[in-house]
Amino acid sequence: MSENEEKSTIGARLKAARTAKGLTIDDLQQITKIQKRYLIAIEDEQFDKLPGDFYVRAFVKQYADTVDLDGDALLKEYSDQLPATHAETYVQNVDDTQPTRAATRERPSSPTSRVRNYLPTIIITAIVVLILLFIWFMAVRTHTGSSSATSASSSSTQVSSSKQTSSAASSKKAASSSAAKASSKKAADKKKTNQTIKADGTSDTAYTLTNGAKKNKVVLKATGAAWTSVTTNGTQTWQGTLTANGSHTVTLPSNATTVKFQFGNAKATSATINGKKFDFNPKNSTSQVRTITLTIK
Repeated sequence: MSENEEKSTIGARLKAARTAKGLTIDDLQQITKIQKRYLIAIEDEQFDKLPGDFYVRAFVKQYADTVDLDGDALLKEYSDQLPATHAETYVQNVDDTQPTRAATRERPSSPTSRVRNYLPTIIITAIVVLILLFIWFMAVRTHTGSSSATSASSSSTQVSSSKQTSSAASSKKAASSSAAKASSKKAADKKKTNQTIKADGTSDTAYTLTNGAKKNKVVLKATGAAWTSVTTNGTQTWQGTLTANGSHTVTLPSNATTVKFQFGNAKATSATINGKKFDFNPKNSTSQVRTITLTIK
């Protein structure tokens, strides 16, 4: 095959542009976050090695834009060499998420735990019942003397006093626990209300989160097939494909200061942080791959 014929293919065009820009495959992987094996498959035009037809066009466009080619024009020019985009079924990559401290605090106690909490009250009640039964038995058996009556009365008074003391202690403990829970919930609600997510100046790709949680909870949802990645402090936290009407939850580490989101289909994707909407695409951009930087303070 001649040099002109080789350059006439889309893979050769992209590889030549990358080489002219002085980038290696590893450099391109670091910039685009597309796996190295997919970039090599694009240059070799082995499109069947990519996740699906939708991502062939999405990754080719992102590759082209990164090496200073017009991605849209390139897709149009080589549309006959690329697989047609059609609806596909994707397996949703849903990981178990570490439960937050609030969820752990609100988890209902087990029957065994409840029995253990009430065990002292049960024991005291049983003792009281046994004492009352003994007094009743002695009163029926003896039928005599004021001395026996006085003794029974004294025992009854002592048991009643013990029961009242136990009841007062239980009530005080329950009231203290309820007050602590209410105070904790009030503090959490106040912090959630004060949380803000604002754009940095006039930028629509850089945002700042203030007054967030210790471990911020990000929920991603999609109305159609959408590839997304989340990178925290330079380390990739999660990457996957959401199906139509699918969702995925990512809990950011407590030391997170900079989070980079990449949305393969921004128009079909929405996000919330700690239950509050993150409007990362205010201009409703149609770009297939959209990169957002979030600074946490």
